[in-house]
Amino acid sequence: MATDLRVGFIIGSGVVLDTVSSVTVANTRIRDIHYTGSGTFVIEGVDVDNEGNTKGSNIKFVGTANKDAGNLDLSANGVRMYGPVKVSAPTSSATITVFYG
Repeated sequence: MATDLRVGFIIGSGVVLDTVSSVTVANTRIRDIHYTGSGTFVIEGVDVDNEGNTKGSNIKFVGTANKDAGNLDLSANGVRMYGPVKVSAPTSSATITVFYG
């Protein structure tokens, strides 16, 4: 099944915005991540449904000082995110680019 991928971006911490529409990225699958910066990154897409059940995923990884940029391929199925996709970055100058859809 073909999927049209879109791109979201953020510098530092906060919600990921679509690079074309500037809409908050939400309720999607993260397929690939490109990052710059070293330290621990957390990408969160967790929400509570109408019955009070928590759904979604967290992606946590460490960018090392040996390599200040990298790419994470999350396979064809991606990682399911519910609610707005939020990033906790190690520094205010770190960047995250997500390919989603």
